[in-house]
Amino acid sequence: MRRLDPLLAAVALLAAAALTVLIAGLERRRAPADAAPAEAAPAGVAPDARQAALGLSQAFREVSRRLRPSVLNITTERWIRRADNPVMQLMEQFMDGGGAGRGVRMERSSGTGFVVRADGIAVTNDHVVAQAKRVLARLDDGTEVEARVVGTDPLSDVAVLRLEPRPDGAPYVPVELGDSDALDVGDWVIAVGNPFGLDQTVTAGIVSAKGRSRVGIAAYEDFIQTDAAINPGNSGGPLVSLDGRVVGVTTAIATRSGGYQGVGFAIPVAMTRDVIEDILVHGRVVRGWIGVSIQDASAELAERLGLGRRGGALISGVLPGGPAEQAGLRAGDLIVAAGGRPVEDSTRLRHQIGRAPQGRPIELGIVRDGAEHVVSVDVVERPSAEAPAARADDPEPPQGVGIRARELGPELAEAFGYERGAQGVVITGVEPGSAAAQAGVRPGMVLQEVDRRPVRTLDDLSAAVAAIDPARGVLLRVWDGDASTFVLVRAPFSGRPAAPAPR
Repeated sequence: MRRLDPLLAAVALLAAAALTVLIAGLERRRAPADAAPAEAAPAGVAPDARQAALGLSQAFREVSRRLRPSVLNITTERWIRRADNPVMQLMEQFMDGGGAGRGVRMERSSGTGFVVRADGIAVTNDHVVAQAKRVLARLDDGTEVEARVVGTDPLSDVAVLRLEPRPDGAPYVPVELGDSDALDVGDWVIAVGNPFGLDQTVTAGIVSAKGRSRVGIAAYEDFIQTDAAINPGNSGGPLVSLDGRVVGVTTAIATRSGGYQGVGFAIPVAMTRDVIEDILVHGRVVRGWIGVSIQDASAELAERLGLGRRGGALISGVLPGGPAEQAGLRAGDLIVAAGGRPVEDSTRLRHQIGRAPQGRPIELGIVRDGAEHVVSVDVVERPSAEAPAARADDPEPPQGVGIRARELGPELAEAFGYERGAQGVVITGVEPGSAAAQAGVRPGMVLQEVDRRPVRTLDDLSAAVAAIDPARGVLLRVWDGDASTFVLVRAPFSGRPAAPAPR
């Protein structure tokens, strides 16, 4: 971590020196034969290279200095029951002489936050303060104050805090929020946080990518990807451009070791700003909603559904009684436009509908069975506890591709975490390495369709499997308890269904 700044300076020096040598060589070629020889450059680093390195170093120093008073070291306290931690349960039994133990223990964890208003409003990640009984914030001068969670938004992983007044009565020093939309890949950014509890750690890197989604961190994802070092403890800290403005909230890393491996993610400040405003004004985040589950449509999947080889957001489930069902939308419809703007993928559509004003309709351009239609759908406020977009009593799937299935009775429903009254056909096993496994099909998913044929019983499944064309593969629609998804399973297989497990 501490070697990062010298390394960056060295890289800048080498690049500038190489450029200086190249320019000097070109100038010598253009110089007239009778021109007086130029004075020999002193040995060492070229002046231009040194100036460039010093300028970059100065920018890093200035940003670090400006951010220091605004960055918080967040410490949380949670009470954990012994039953939640078997190792701790065993330890407490030994400590209590084999008795029942105290039953609970306090767990402390740390993260980062930053001040956004002089009156003590601050921001961090939802996962930093989730279920916390007490939140403490420590400033760079060592001052520690209590923080109250004003509101959280698990769907974007943002939390808003209110710090108690400083003991000296001084105002807090807020950051300046920037424009994350203006960021471009390759721009320098700086991350400030408390990795591994090390206060006020500054790391630098570039924007590696924008608009990252399907990372699996939150429901609403539009992440800035960066190679600035982010580690456990950085969560909730600011990602800052070289002009000193915050452009993101560091949130997660992609890692196999648990530590930094060059891929970090930050929530864009454009999204964060909306969440802060909603929580402070409404006490919650208000998002538009139409009652569908959606997924990206690959060209192959769209073609298989008779939609042509085009992209968009594919409706994989429609909530009964919701605005989408009332407007006539169906699973298998491809949304290609919303509010007169093209729909590139499901992530962009989810954000667009989320920001749409409630109580007003939005026009959706859809493709159904190869024909284009325009449907007007009312946008309502997203329910706080949204029901799944498909029902367990409306399932559908296949066989012969490495899947075993049984009808979903009360015992299986309980085993897989569904309500005991749930009905349908559930996948009980997926053969490792099979076409289904490679396509992401997992045990516990409810089979809803096989090649667009509904499946509610094993008889339905057998009839659907009998009609499978192995050369075309199998189009499944599955439900994982939260949302429905279309899955295209393409691989050579016999076409003979594996025998269903005994009922």
